[in-house]
Amino acid sequence: MNISTGKKVKGGSSKLTGRVLALSFDAPGRLLWAGDDRGSVFSFLFDMATGKLTKAKRLVVHEGSPVTSISARSWVSREARDPSLLINACLNKLLLYRVVDNEGTLQLKRSFPIEQSSHPVRSIFCPLMSFRQGACVVTGSEDMCVHFFDVERAAKAAVNKLQGHSAPVLDVSFNCDESLLASSDASGMVIVWRREQK
Repeated sequence: MNISTGKKVKGGSSKLTGRVLALSFDAPGRLLWAGDDRGSVFSFLFDMATGKLTKAKRLVVHEGSPVTSISARSWVSREARDPSLLINACLNKLLLYRVVDNEGTLQLKRSFPIEQSSHPVRSIFCPLMSFRQGACVVTGSEDMCVHFFDVERAAKAAVNKLQGHSAPVLDVSFNCDESLLASSDASGMVIVWRREQK
């Protein structure tokens, strides 16, 4: 769609069979991923010059488990320079995939234990992860906590857990310098967490 005119570009749309619950572009805008309510993640190639959207790959994360969150990152850390995708899919796990080619083929790199079997839980990459040792991701969870995981740690990847909600935590969001983290839950509560200055 041409945003200034509101007209749809020929070839600039695609239809999936399930309900699309999550979307994420890669940083350059060439790859778009869509997650549906049937447990699949689709990659699309997007041509910036023409606006054409072409379906490329499909990954079945888990048949029948809704994909509730997709977050793309060009590279996770100085040590792990592969493009990555962070996915929540009602499997009681947070999934980290490596993007292995230009068509968006995904390969499971790691999974982290969380509680998510029915709620639309979302997760994010920490915005400054490439500038420090290790690389963190943050996710909500049905256990009413906010979980932090270091994706580079082989053992004991859980690095922090914030408690304060009284309902499943559904979404999390950092500001750009990570001094503030907001989390929201199924009861409507929003909490802003401030990082302690050292």
